[in-house]
Amino acid sequence: MQDVVQGTNRQPVLRVRAEVHGTNVYGRVHMGWLMGQIDLAGSAVAERLAGGQVTTVAVNAFQFANPIQLGDFVSIYADKLRLGQKSVTLKITVETERMNGDVLPITELISTYVAIDADGRSRLI
Repeated sequence: MQDVVQGTNRQPVLRVRAEVHGTNVYGRVHMGWLMGQIDLAGSAVAERLAGGQVTTVAVNAFQFANPIQLGDFVSIYADKLRLGQKSVTLKITVETERMNGDVLPITELISTYVAIDADGRSRLI
């Protein structure tokens, strides 16, 4: 896996379609659903970098630039910012692609994961 993926060859860690089970009555996605998807994508990258199990220990503030609508394709990207002795810090970027092809930014955040052992204690990477 590349440390930082840039340019047109950039691939999302996770790409999902917004479906009815994650939306409110107005057809917009609940941000709780999105936060769960972000944690799934980020922890998958952190686990690869840490060589095993991790747990999320910090996420900076979420600010949402646009709503996600029913049928949108949500792409989540993760770039390594820091690999420490016991932790991994990622920059996570979320975009949505509307059914008409428009791509809109949703949010960017910094998330930190700590490597843990089978007993849930922090471990060296």
